[in-house]
Amino acid sequence: MNTNILKYAMLITKGTLVGFGAIMPGISGGTLCAAFGMYKPLLGLLSSPRKTIRDNGLDILAFLTGIGFGFVELSGLASWLMEKNSKILICVFIGLIIGTIPELWANAGENGRKSSSYISMASSFFLMLCILVFFKFTEGFTVEPNIRGFLLCGILWGISFIVPGMSSSTLIIFFGLYQPMLNGISKFSIQVLFPLVLGMGICLIALSKAVNLAYKKWYTQFSHAIIGVIMASTVMIVPYDMMYSTTDVLLGVFCAVAGFIFSFAAGKLCLRLSVRIK
Repeated sequence: MNTNILKYAMLITKGTLVGFGAIMPGISGGTLCAAFGMYKPLLGLLSSPRKTIRDNGLDILAFLTGIGFGFVELSGLASWLMEKNSKILICVFIGLIIGTIPELWANAGENGRKSSSYISMASSFFLMLCILVFFKFTEGFTVEPNIRGFLLCGILWGISFIVPGMSSSTLIIFFGLYQPMLNGISKFSIQVLFPLVLGMGICLIALSKAVNLAYKKWYTQFSHAIIGVIMASTVMIVPYDMMYSTTDVLLGVFCAVAGFIFSFAAGKLCLRLSVRIK
């Protein structure tokens, strides 16, 4: 009995950390799922739900409970911080994102690197950069914080769970939906939560098998392409208007470095915990 309690408590803790990863730019929920050994069970839940629920139903329920807890708890904190000083918080996020790059780079090259690896990374970087620049400078283009906007957030978050290393909150910040979404989650707004969950569900069901196949056939190229997307998204959220003030620049750099240290250390800790807990 005590062993089961400890087991489910640890699964809830894992899920809570994954929920943090889903809400915080730079810390991918999919990456944490993989680090904690829950990535394949979750993919199994989508591809073979009956079998997975029969074999690991309680484990997955405990894990998903933790995700929900971390998701809601951190949303309130992040929303409060964004209201106080969004530019400083974005600098922290940038540090968090950069802190994940070394681990992602190592994982992407675990089977070796070919010229196609660098081509896929460069191509995804420039393609995503062009798309984001187009969105930024196209007159009249906005993503309103409405049902369609939050549906897009759900789809992007679904991608972050399916694709380890993909931090979709970076794109959500760029589209200007991050703070409205966090406010809605922290207040349990149905107008936010319903399209968010719907978009995430649609994405998870539609892409789980395709992503699983892509990883199996083109792991190295696909992993490097993800790094390119993350780098392009990060470049576009830098608060460049802070550069007009030396004080703001120093404060921004300090916050980015702090975010980098935290993210890098958290990644190492998660890997150690995954070895001990499995």
